[in-house]
Amino acid sequence: MDQTMQPEAKFQPEGHHESQLIESLEPDQLVAAVAKPLPRLRLSRPIRIALWAIRIFVLIISVLVIYTFTVQLTK
Repeated sequence: MDQTMQPEAKFQPEGHHESQLIESLEPDQLVAAVAKPLPRLRLSRPIRIALWAIRIFVLIISVLVIYTFTVQLTK
């Protein structure tokens, strides 16, 4: 096993769970730890297509709802 430390590797003492480590932080340390942005999630092509399909569906439904609302106002 390689003993070199990777830059993105996080030190975690053996026998301690991450929740126990977070509970032991001071409030300002907790804010600093939580404020770090998460890296962008890399999704597979089918998932991205499904998400775009949902966006388009919501857009179409929104247009239909607005159209129906305006037509009912004019009656």
